[in-house]
Amino acid sequence: MPALKNPKHEAFAQKIALGSSAAEAYRQGWDCSDATAETNGPRLARDAQVMLRISELRKGVAEKAEKKFDMTKEKWLERLATIADKAEDAEDFSAATGALSQIGKAAAFYAPEEVKHSGSIGLENLSEAVSKVFGK
Repeated sequence: MPALKNPKHEAFAQKIALGSSAAEAYRQGWDCSDATAETNGPRLARDAQVMLRISELRKGVAEKAEKKFDMTKEKWLERLATIADKAEDAEDFSAATGALSQIGKAAAFYAPEEVKHSGSIGLENLSEAVSKVFGK
């Protein structure tokens, strides 16, 4: 896939591919408030073309890292496990937690859970629920 047509969107995708959060990447590309970046960054990151570009860029970054550092994902996870073990032995629980957190992210333990709704909610039920929650 070639670069995105919108240069700001391309820069945004590149920043995310290199590890920035969506909000931070948005904040760097647009002069906006933190609240705007926190809303618009994740929204832009969910755009189909932007998502595809981020995925493509991440693949390229991973391939370059593997070649440059002879570091595959498996080797990286093994190294993190070693770091976590050594940190625990040294009672450096902050470092151990950090390494374990990285392992969890790589294993997608932090992926959001999908919640499915069964049934229907009519507007009358929604109004009733809002009334119960907010007392209106």
